[in-house]
Order: sequence, then structure tokens, then C-alpha cells
Amino acid sequence: MKRRVLSRILSSSLAIGALLPSAAHATQPLEAFLERSKTNAFDTREATATVRQRNSEADVALGRLTPVFSARGVYTRNQYEAAVQLPGSTERLVITPYNQLDAFLQLDVPIIDLASYHRYKASRALAESSSAQKDATTIDVSRSVARAYYQFLGAASLVDSARESIKAAEANLKNVDDRRAAGAATDLDHERAAASLSRAEQDLADAELSAALAARSLETLSGLSPEAAQPFPEDDLHPEGSLNGWLSLAGSTPAQRAQQKLAESAEQNRKAANRALWPTLSGNAQERFTNATGFTGRNSAYTLQLILAWRLDYGTYAGTGAQEAALEVQRVRVERSKRASEDAAFEAFRRVEAGVAKSRAARAQATAATRASSLSEDRYKAGVATQLDVTQAQRDAFLASAAKIQADADLAFARASLRLAAGIPVSDKRPR
Repeated sequence: MKRRVLSRILSSSLAIGALLPSAAHATQPLEAFLERSKTNAFDTREATATVRQRNSEADVALGRLTPVFSARGVYTRNQYEAAVQLPGSTERLVITPYNQLDAFLQLDVPIIDLASYHRYKASRALAESSSAQKDATTIDVSRSVARAYYQFLGAASLVDSARESIKAAEANLKNVDDRRAAGAATDLDHERAAASLSRAEQDLADAELSAALAARSLETLSGLSPEAAQPFPEDDLHPEGSLNGWLSLAGSTPAQRAQQKLAESAEQNRKAANRALWPTLSGNAQERFTNATGFTGRNSAYTLQLILAWRLDYGTYAGTGAQEAALEVQRVRVERSKRASEDAAFEAFRRVEAGVAKSRAARAQATAATRASSLSEDRYKAGVATQLDVTQAQRDAFLASAAKIQADADLAFARASLRLAAGIPVSDKRPR
């Protein structure tokens, strides 16, 4: 039963992350991993490429509103030549030669095309949304990196605690053997002490495995390999200020801006669908070079055109209704995103409050359990306590240490999550 309790404490502590006590060892600052993840994390790299893609797509839409120059050359082999003899002249006028060569230079200019204009505005809003979404992705990645970071620190702290537990178990086994040699301890005491040592060694193996996996996860997420460094400072258990201050910040996060830009894009698409029912006006200028001069006798000539086009069909009309529905869908998503951001900030704030209380109680529990373990050893040496009391007290001390790591883990990650939910840097420790 106790092993299952320890297993749950280990998994919960390492999954949520840890803000370690002063005895634990930290790695590089969290900010170093967050900064590296902005360029190395898979999600942020994908988001950066998506921004470039959306900007290029907006440029494509803009191209439909700009003049287009084209040039083409045509060779034609005619079966018959058409020519006439001009009166009073010895020269023949070739209207259509056997080998006809034509060159065309053309400039097309869209003058009025409201549908294409609004499609461009929609593409531009979509590009701006992808830029905001990149910032939102960075926050999501930062949250994952922070979780992995504190997970690694928690695993390292648990390794230290497991090693201390082994030292205590070894010292207890030596004490039991010395007392048994003097006839003051039984074989049962020896076996209990040996079993306690073996159990502590298993705990260390589990903790080292968790530390190795956590380090690998942190490196995968950030692209930076963690290294042991200076001791990690203990949390001072300060409150985070007013909830309303955090909720107001959560209402203007990058995720919110991304959804608002998507709504703007949907609005422009609705206008584009509506304007598709309106006529368009365009113009073009063409210069033709040819050896088929016809009756003009000139090898080059230009033409100018103005084209008014108007197309009415049911499909275009139905598209307007579809885009109006899409706009309504996006408006709902904007509201949902805003509420989700505020809910995330609310949850993180409440978790900080609970974490402060839990961490304070867990520290008192760890202190008391450590003291109880020491007292049980002294009482055993004095012959007024059993070996079962000693092993149980040592086990309680290790479990209390693991619970302390878990409580500090919850608090550290809750503080980081609160700032990420509000869209401010994790390094900003100021309450709101």
C-alpha cells in the first residue's frame, strides 16, 4: 500500500513539475530554455513557417489587384499564302504568309474588382492572425517547457532525497548489526533494516529513471540539454495579488488577437462573396508585331480595351449565405477563446493559492517527519523503540520529502502557468 502511495507521489510530482527546496540542484535558468525554444521547438518552427506561408498567400491575393504584363510569340504555318497585286505597283501585298510570325505584348489592368479586393483584405487578416497565433504557440510551447523544466528539477530533487534515504537506511542497518553482534538486536530487526535499504535503493532507481526521462523531454521541447548548476531557491510563498488584475490581462492574449483577426478575415470573406454579385471593370492594352500585315501594310499595331463584366448565378448568391454563417461561427469562437483564456488564468490563480497552503503544510510535515525519524533512531539505540518504529519513521520521512517536492512542484508550475495565461513573461515575478 505504501509503495502504491509513493508511486502516485512520484508520478504526480514529476508530471506536474517541481519548485525545489534549497537542498535541491537546479539547472540553467528557465528563461534560457524558453528563449531557445522560440527557435528550436518544433511547434514554433512550424508556426514561423506558417506565418511566411500566409504572408505569401496575401501577396498572391494582392497580385490579382495589380496590373499584369504578358508577352507571347506565335509561329503559324499556313497551307496557302494570301497575297494581292496592288494596282500601279510591281509589289505584291502579302496578307497571310506561309510562315506567319506574331509577337504580342499585353498589359491587363483591373480597375474595379471589389470581390478580389475583399479577398485580399481577408488574406491579409489571415496573415496577421497567423502572426498572433505564432505568439500564442510560443506561449503554449513555453508552458510545456516550464512543465518539463520543473519536472526535471523535481526528479533531480527526488534523486537527492532517495540518496539521503539510502544513507539513513545504511546507517540504520549498520546500527542494527552492531546491536545484534552485542546481543541487543534480533535477526528480525536485521531483516527489517535490510528490507528497508533495498526498498530505498528501488526508490533511487525509479527517481534516476524519471530524472533521465525528464531531461530528455526538456531537451526535446527546447533544444537545450539541461545541466546541473547552483542550488534552486525555495519559494517564499508570497500571494499573487488580485484575481481581477490577472483576469484583465488574460483578456488580451495572443490567442485572443488571433481569433479576432480570424473574425476580421471571415468578415472580409463575407463581403467578398457579396461583392462577387457586382460587375467588374478592367482594361488592357496590346501591341502586336507580325509579318501578316493584312491590308494595313504595317508590321505593328496596338489595341486598347475596356471590359465590363457582370455574372449572376445562384452559386455565387448561395456563397454569400455560407460566408455569413462562417462569420457567425468565428464570432462564437472569439467569445469562447476569451472565456477559455480567463478560465486558464482563474485556474492557475486558484492553484497558486492552494499551492501556497499545501507547500507550507508540506514543509511542516517534512520537518516533523525528519525529526520523528531522528527520534526513533535515538529511542531504538536506547532500547525503548523497535526496529519497525525506525524503518516506519524513515519511510515516513522519505514520503514527506516526496510530498514536499510535489507541493512545491504544484506551486512553481502554477505561478508559471498564471503568467503564461496572462500573456506576460514568466520572469516577471510581480503580483498583479
